[in-house]
Amino acid sequence: MTILEALSSPEIWEAFFQYKSGLISSRGELDALRAFIDRRAYLPVCERIRSGAPMSLPRRVVISKLYSAKKRVVYVYPEPENTVYKLLTWLLLRRYDGLFSPGLYSFRPGRTAKDAVRRLLAIPGIRGMYAYKVDVSNYFNSIDLDRFLPLLREVLAEDPALCAFLCSLLSEPRVLDGGKVLTEQKGIMAGTPQSSFYANLFLRDVDAAFHAGGIPYARYSDDIILFAPTEEALRARSEELRSHLAAKGLTVNPSKEVYYAPEEGWTFLGFCCAGGSIDIAPATLDKLKAKMRRKTRALSRWRDRTDHSGEQAARAFIRIFNRKLLEAPSDSELSWSRWFFPVINTADSLQVIDRYAQDCLRTLVSGTRTKARFNVRYEDLKALGYRSLVHAYYDHKKAEKNAEAPAAAAETGSAAGAKAGAEAGCVPSTAADTGSAAGAKAGAEE
Repeated sequence: MTILEALSSPEIWEAFFQYKSGLISSRGELDALRAFIDRRAYLPVCERIRSGAPMSLPRRVVISKLYSAKKRVVYVYPEPENTVYKLLTWLLLRRYDGLFSPGLYSFRPGRTAKDAVRRLLAIPGIRGMYAYKVDVSNYFNSIDLDRFLPLLREVLAEDPALCAFLCSLLSEPRVLDGGKVLTEQKGIMAGTPQSSFYANLFLRDVDAAFHAGGIPYARYSDDIILFAPTEEALRARSEELRSHLAAKGLTVNPSKEVYYAPEEGWTFLGFCCAGGSIDIAPATLDKLKAKMRRKTRALSRWRDRTDHSGEQAARAFIRIFNRKLLEAPSDSELSWSRWFFPVINTADSLQVIDRYAQDCLRTLVSGTRTKARFNVRYEDLKALGYRSLVHAYYDHKKAEKNAEAPAAAAETGSAAGAKAGAEAGCVPSTAADTGSAAGAKAGAEE
């Protein structure tokens, strides 16, 4: 079955729903996907793709970067096309995952930010190495299609129908902006589902080059980090990386280009790794506090110019940040806590965030920045719906530990069964042997 044929398969949609059920914490979003599948609302879109009918133009949207005042351009397809494209991308990422090097961690099945940080830390001598971290400037939207489309055609050569369809979407120069139709260069279109696969693919040869050289290296979409035993070697490797990027028409973001000495530790994907501590990076912490500060000011103005109470303003703050921190945002399906909790091994930064959030809430409820705000007790904040990140973190760790216990018991049971079988003269099946060997090989390679 080709990928385009799979788009109209009810069984494939059910598998996709099960996958999404493990990611989306919003009941409303999951219910909407369930209804979409039950109505088979994907079939008209699949028919348009099959017949070669024109697809909808993407909408150009300017949004604020997460926890920042900076803006970025993303593109959004209308529903139900966007949902069909999500399934298409899910299938692409799984079918072609074998193309990518071990150092790539973005949008891959079975690989997460947690794996990137933990595997880097597991490299012998990594804590004594120099590190270079860089961000590719405007990566998604600045990719030159004249460079990218031949690469896509090469990879999808055995599926010409899929290749032609994806190339037609990318080559369409028109976008919607408000009520107008504009023509612009939009690269691989940040914000669209397919862009995650394209972002992995475009720098595949760069990932492979550093992997082949045995260089400690990791990439997550447009974020890259690499290591070297000396400062001189690091400078040479960073120059090599910039040369690779320049050959592809890309540049680095100077404000996010950082060199780290061994004693400084290093940051990657919002994590700070220094000594044996893995915490939230200071810059990430500062951005979140700035976001809370701006929201507190906005809600204070809203409270003062309306008849709403301080408690109502505080509840609005809590709803906003509970969703951003502890639930899955609709545009990313990955909450802040899901990103950080599995990796960090200290609650130090979480305590800072908790204290800052509580101070913002006390200011909103009391209407003052004076000491009088401390008349608002912690119990009052909890009654309004406030949830402590520190408590949520320890709950997560407890649940993680409880989940590991049955798995460890199962492994022990399997080992005991294998030992008993061997003593009884039983021979395991070839399929089981092959699977175990493949698993061991994969683990060794990773």
